[in-house]
Formats: sequence, structure tokens, C-alpha cells
Amino acid sequence: MVMRLTGLASGLDIDTMVQKLMQAEKVPLNKMNQQRQLLDWKRESYREVSTKMVTFLQDKIKDTFSKASSLNAQKATVTGNTTAVTATASATASGSMTVGVTKLATAANVILTGQNGKSETTKLTDLGLTSGTSLQVGGSTISIDESDTIATLVSKINNNSATGVTAIYDATSGLSLTATASGTDGKLFTNNSAPDNNSLNIDSKLKDIFWADPTDGTVKKAQNAEVTVNGLSMEKTSNMFTINGVTLTLNTITAAGSEANVTVSKDTDAIVKSVKDFVDSYNQVLSLMNSKVSEERYTKYAPLTSEQKADMKEDEITEWTNKAKSGMLKNDSILQEAISSMRSAIMGDVDTGNGKVNLLQGLGISTGDYQSKGKLTLDVDKLKEALERNPNAVNEVFTTNYDKVYTSDKVTDKDGILARLQKITTNALKSMNTTAGVSISSSDITASFMTSSTIGTQLSSLDRRISEFTSKLNNIETNYFKKFTAMETAINKYNSSASSLFG
Repeated sequence: MVMRLTGLASGLDIDTMVQKLMQAEKVPLNKMNQQRQLLDWKRESYREVSTKMVTFLQDKIKDTFSKASSLNAQKATVTGNTTAVTATASATASGSMTVGVTKLATAANVILTGQNGKSETTKLTDLGLTSGTSLQVGGSTISIDESDTIATLVSKINNNSATGVTAIYDATSGLSLTATASGTDGKLFTNNSAPDNNSLNIDSKLKDIFWADPTDGTVKKAQNAEVTVNGLSMEKTSNMFTINGVTLTLNTITAAGSEANVTVSKDTDAIVKSVKDFVDSYNQVLSLMNSKVSEERYTKYAPLTSEQKADMKEDEITEWTNKAKSGMLKNDSILQEAISSMRSAIMGDVDTGNGKVNLLQGLGISTGDYQSKGKLTLDVDKLKEALERNPNAVNEVFTTNYDKVYTSDKVTDKDGILARLQKITTNALKSMNTTAGVSISSSDITASFMTSSTIGTQLSSLDRRISEFTSKLNNIETNYFKKFTAMETAINKYNSSASSLFG
């Protein structure tokens, strides 16, 4: 290592001279660093777009709009005895029905009063249960520990989901055990043959403690619901069940002639809300891509070097950097292709198999003028009118052939709007993945990049060149200092010789 000296002999400011000499030497390195920064910014811009696309693809198209409950939503309306029955319709619901309720389903329940007056803190061992004893409660086994109290037992029963039993204890009223499932689906106890307790199979150990004799408690056996639907009698273990895609909830018993009438129809309000959500989601993605491809590119504003930043104020650095980062994806071919394809997908006819349907004709959706750049607008009143004329219109134009979306990545007129947009978005994400290494499945803005992408490979190459050139600069700088050091040494020798001659 060469010791860097100040020009004591020559009187020169050697450090400053070397620094100025190195500024010229660093020009190629600065250009490589700037080139690297631009590539990094471009990659980040791609990731900003890709995360929005993934959200649109995964959360909106796949998980929301393609579901039958979104664009094919239906509702069940109850008339007649509106308090006896509650009804909700799935997208596959059909028909109408008259519902009469003879019995409601109830859960098995037993109240054990043999330990009335005992505190919740009373230990189970004081009641005769030894440590290590196992109690069969519902569908699980409860083990007794030395320190367990009545409160602990209640907690163990309630916190064990496998028991299927809810326990409540009150020192005055006793211990209540209720099956969480109603009707014959619910079980309180299972492990021993039925004792004298109406076949609820209470564990004998628990029975001995909390139910000394049959007068120390009450039993309510489970009861199934009894109902007639369109004259057909049936028995259900729960007060909630599904028929023809309609979920019925029984609330009260109905008298003869006071049945509930359930009618299924399209849920226009829900469908309109889904279409509005689609329009908003589509516009967000399209607007982002439009802004990126049209963003101004300021070529005169190159990324700042550390030396340049040192001579600038913070707000000046920010303003400069914002201009330097602007337009990273201006006129980008991947985004332009996606924008063009999305707009064509929206405007094209859909061959539903029952004729051709167009999203922009008669459904209250339009693209506006040229300045809107394909942004959609929704006329809710026109959409509702269209649904009144044809309740299936929206579902057909959006979801046709969506179940075949993975058979090909090419858009055809037989694809509905969702199938088209899924293919277009997926293809764009694949292209951005190849170019910039962005994730095709993650909406995390901090997700890592794939290094084998085109930009990733370019960055790796630049990193190697930057490293090699940095080493080269270090050698050049060292050589400069060696030369100045040699000069200083020579001047010192000359000064010493002259001093001895003229001293």
C-alpha cells in the first residue's frame, strides 16, 4: 500500500490533484452506475404494474367475478308467514316452494344438580374424582388432573372442539351440558351403555358425582325438525338446511294455512354492484398502464452521482430524481399490447352459443371519448333495464367459456369478457416476468425479482463490469499517488543536496 502524502516538498496539494485526475477516470464508471440505476427503476416500474395486474387477476377475476354468486346472484323472497322461515338463494337456486313447520330441531341437554352449593373453585378430587380419571364427553375424552376444579372441567369441555358440547356451571342451579349440534346429530356422551337417563349415555363417573339420583337433574332429549316443503314431509337434524339451492332457516312452528312461501329470482342489486366493481377494477388497471406508457421521459435528467448529490439541496435532489425516474415504461411494447388487447376484449362480440352479445350494446357500459383512453363508464339505470329484459345477459357476456380458460392462451369470440381478460393479463404478466423478473402470482410490491430475466441478466453483467472497473480505478489512483510520492522523494533529495552544497 502506497502512503498518500501531502506535497510538503513540492508545495502541491497532491490529494486534490489526484481527486481531479480521478474525476475524468471515473466517467465510464458513472455512466455504468447510471445505466444500472435506470434498469433498476425500469424493473421497479414493471413490478408496480404487475402487482396491480395480479390483484386484478387473482382477487377480482378469479376469486370474485367468475364466481356464480357475483354476476349470477339470486335472491329468495319470503311471503306469507315471513317470520317462520328465512331463506337465502345460491346462484344455482331454482323454483318456488311452500314451507310448513311442525317441529323445530332442538339439541340434547342435561342439567345435573347433585353438587348444588359447591363453588366453581371446588376441586374435582374433593368430589371423588381421582387424578388421571378420564371422562367421556361428547366426541372426546376429558382427562382429570390433581388441580382441576369444577371451573377447570367446564373450561376443558368448552375449549375442546371435539366434544361438541357446551358446559355451564352455576353453584345454585348446577351443571348444564348441551350438545352444540341439534337433533340426532348432537351427542352428549358416548362411552357406556344407557343408564337411567333417557339414553343420553352420561358418563357413569360424571353421573355419580353430579347426579346422585334421578331427582338430581333433568334431561331433554334431542329433537329433529319436522317440515313439509310443497307437501313433501321431511325430517331434518338442523333448523337450517338447503333444498334446490335455497338455504332455509326455520324460526317458528306454523299453523295450518299459515305456511311460508319462498320465491327465487335474480338479485339485480347484487349483480349491478358486481358490474360496478368490475368497471372500477378494470379502470384502475387500465389507467395505471395508460399512465406508464404516456409518462414523460426526461432524457436530460440522468441519475445523479454521489458527487453531484453532495453539491445539491435535498429538495433539488428529489425534484431531479423524480424527473430522472419518469417515463421508464413510456411506449413500452408489453403494456401497449395489453392495453390494446383489453380494449378489444371489451368491445368485441361474445358468442354465447345462444347468439352474439356485446358488453357495450344495451348493458349500460360505454368507453367514452378518445381522451378517456378506454376507460369504462356505467349507466346503472340502463343496466337494470337490460337485466329486466334478460336476467342472464350479464352472466352470459362475462362468464361464457370461463371454465375453458386454461385450454388456450389465445382470445377468441367464444370467450366471455372474464376469460379474455384473464388470458390477456396472464400473457402480459408472463412477458413482464421474462423481461423484468417480476412475479406472476404475487401482489407484494416488495416481492423479489427473478435474476434470470432479461433485465436481471443485464444488471448482473453491469455489476461485474462495475466491480472490475472499480478495481481498475483503485489501481490507477494508487499509481497516481506512487508517482507523486516519487516526485516528492526526488525533490527532497535535491533539496538535501543543495543544502549541503550551499550550507
